[in-house]
Amino acid sequence: MHRSNKYSKSINQQENINFQYEIKRYIAPSIVKDDTWNGWRNYGRGITLSYTFDAPLNKRNLNKYNVVDVFPFNGLQRILTKEIMQSWADVANIHFIETSGHDDSNIVFYNFSEDIIPLGFAYYPNSSRCTPIYIKYILSENNTPTRSNFGGFVLAHEIGHTLGLKHTHGPTDMPDDQRDTQQVSVMSYCEVWYSGADHGGNFASTPQLYDIAAAQYLYGPNMNTRTGNSIYGFNANSDRDFLTARTSADKLIFCVWDAGGMDTFDFSGYTENQNINLQELSFSDVGGLTANVSIAADVVIENAIGGSGNDRLWGNDTNNILTGGGGADHLWGIGGYNVFRYNRTLDSTSTSADTIHDFTPDKDKIDLSPLLFGTRNIALVDKFSFSGQTEILQKYNAVRDITYLMIDFDNNVHETDMIIKLIGKHQLSLDNFITRPPLTAWQ
Repeated sequence: MHRSNKYSKSINQQENINFQYEIKRYIAPSIVKDDTWNGWRNYGRGITLSYTFDAPLNKRNLNKYNVVDVFPFNGLQRILTKEIMQSWADVANIHFIETSGHDDSNIVFYNFSEDIIPLGFAYYPNSSRCTPIYIKYILSENNTPTRSNFGGFVLAHEIGHTLGLKHTHGPTDMPDDQRDTQQVSVMSYCEVWYSGADHGGNFASTPQLYDIAAAQYLYGPNMNTRTGNSIYGFNANSDRDFLTARTSADKLIFCVWDAGGMDTFDFSGYTENQNINLQELSFSDVGGLTANVSIAADVVIENAIGGSGNDRLWGNDTNNILTGGGGADHLWGIGGYNVFRYNRTLDSTSTSADTIHDFTPDKDKIDLSPLLFGTRNIALVDKFSFSGQTEILQKYNAVRDITYLMIDFDNNVHETDMIIKLIGKHQLSLDNFITRPPLTAWQ
């Protein structure tokens, strides 16, 4: 592969654009080869492929650049290669089997030392049933690849070729307004900043939005991947490092494929201002990067948790639980029956209050149960008393068109512990508040 400086139209993660038809019916078919592992234009069927790291170089293993100084992958390369192959298998019906020393394996990995132009090169599925991958070892990031450096990206790119994916910047029949940078595909030479994204010098090493659609077009979607209640980001349970953040310094770049369950984006450990969007085919700005987390076609993520910055959270048409966390957050439920959850009084204070933009009283609820522990009485009042119960005072400002919810959790000390702003004029009832942990699927 090479690098390129091609301009591509910007993707704005706040735009609610439905790319599903274009991705499935137009983009995916345009970026895959006609000759597949299952035969000529035989799409949608699963495949089992063998691979090896230590087969000898022979005539069967195609070698268009005639490299001769080839040698095996090192330990770091092998570990990350297996993780990347697993990420492709997670999204489509592809099963990889490692073999040892077999020159008849379907995929053969080599390093080469020649100082030629490609940083790596590979072959598409072909009649020889072998697609070797060659990696330029003298590039330092190629011999020490990680999930976020350029070496990891090169591996993901070349593995994509062996599966039958073409360059996304290559098809001449791609509509002019389609996005073709590395923001949407590891098969692109065009870096993310040409589409308005900023990944802070980090690279994806797993299939992105277009890649997932293309792989599923070729081999069918893997409907066994993460069918339970999955968490992505902090407190992750996906068993995938590239979907996991352990510290605020971790930089995530992923497109999530999830086959079912009640799922959560948890970006609570970040301090930067974030835009977290749960809509299908959307992009989120997470952990100080922009447009670095996306949601594949046909995927539903139900819940989002923000960090300590001033975050913006968008739900989707399903029932969502949105937790802004600290900071002055802005929240949109969009559709469904939504819960806006508060875990601490500091999550929405008089000097840093949250704003809920589309609260619908006959559907939505505000969850105060983590603060009440299910033991305190709660009342809606016209003015605060000193009764010791939790009291909520509602005031509407007609000039600003904002309803202020002022909450005092301990009236023995007369003060407002929390303020939550609702856009529009509202008069809430106690039914709009959750005061005990729910036992429904929303939890």
